[in-house]
Amino acid sequence: MRSLLTLVVLVALAGAAYYYWRYRPTNVQGAREALGSVGDKLQATKTGAEVKAALKLDRELDAYPIDVDAGGQEGVVILRGEVPSEDVRAAAERKAAAVPNVRQVVNELRVNPGMPLAGDSGRTLGENLDDRALEAKVKMAFSLNRELKGTEIGVQVYRRQVTLTGQVDAPAQRQLAVEIARKTGDVAGVTDQIGVKGQVGPAPSPSASTTLPTARPGARNRSETGPNDSLLDTL
Repeated sequence: MRSLLTLVVLVALAGAAYYYWRYRPTNVQGAREALGSVGDKLQATKTGAEVKAALKLDRELDAYPIDVDAGGQEGVVILRGEVPSEDVRAAAERKAAAVPNVRQVVNELRVNPGMPLAGDSGRTLGENLDDRALEAKVKMAFSLNRELKGTEIGVQVYRRQVTLTGQVDAPAQRQLAVEIARKTGDVAGVTDQIGVKGQVGPAPSPSASTTLPTARPGARNRSETGPNDSLLDTL
């Protein structure tokens, strides 16, 4: 009886050992694949941030709404947005290609000859500072909306005219981003160049931008007025 019990125990132990040996490599491999996937995403985020920084640090490229997407294949970055000339388009591609860990640059920048060149912006120092502050306001408004959490929407402002670039997962997010930008204080107009993942279609024309009426100096946005603001405005 004792021998039978011992045999049963040995068989059970052998079965457990076989089960462990048979399935453990698969589990370890799965864990390694999962960790590898996380590592790839972190590397893509790092590479994208480095390309954005390189473009921002170039005074000839910083003025243009260039969006960087590095979330696809490892080492591949996609440039989207608008620039005023083929020379600027090529310069942006060279700058991105020079960043470490970038293996390929997919240049989807559109050339819009109507855009002012960086050296000919015509903005005063005050206007330039106001545009930078407004850019930060729009980005903050996006970050405070849970529906836009995790999206990478580029924001560029020129004389209170806001250009939105980048990609979102759904058309509703695109509409929401445009609406939030349009309602942000001091925004004069919004040009929507946001793409929706999985959709292929013509790029929005800058002529289709939403332009808001220009408020008289010193006046506040009507949507932000309170019961006594009309009296204050008259004073």
